[in-house]
Amino acid sequence: MKPPAINYQWTTPDGTPVTIRPIQAEDRDIELAFVRGLSPGARYRRFFSTVKDLSPQLLDRFTQVDFPSEMAFIATVQAAGAEIEIGVARYAPGSVATIAEFAVVVADDWQGHGIGRELMHHLLVVAEDAGFEHIEGAVLKSNSQMIRFCRELGFAVKPYPDDAQLVLVAKDV
Repeated sequence: MKPPAINYQWTTPDGTPVTIRPIQAEDRDIELAFVRGLSPGARYRRFFSTVKDLSPQLLDRFTQVDFPSEMAFIATVQAAGAEIEIGVARYAPGSVATIAEFAVVVADDWQGHGIGRELMHHLLVVAEDAGFEHIEGAVLKSNSQMIRFCRELGFAVKPYPDDAQLVLVAKDV
């Protein structure tokens, strides 16, 4: 099933126009450039490893979503006549049919502009419409910025089962 045709313009508090839309198979190049452009710290906080590049298989996985069981929204801006990805939020099926697992990352230079919040708000609405009752994610215990962000969005934060380096953030949708 194709993702919903949800494509809209949003403006950051500083007046920058941003497009929020579902990721598509044609977004391979901008997704790859986005991940390559993340700082080593941001990549580690997102992937829990020192990923430098996405394999072709992972790139396919990230750009070819199986809606409604999974979804990914990207935030893009126009720069020098090209579309540049500056953030992404996604969910995928969790261990139980009613639970979705999520991830969100915003380019280092774009953090603090509300992009992650806008992406997550949209993702939560679509996850609920897709029939999920809960959404959760694993966050590095040392990632205080993400933990604060999740708490601000109403997520509960608790120890992650069997991994002292992580916390579980969870919310009803």
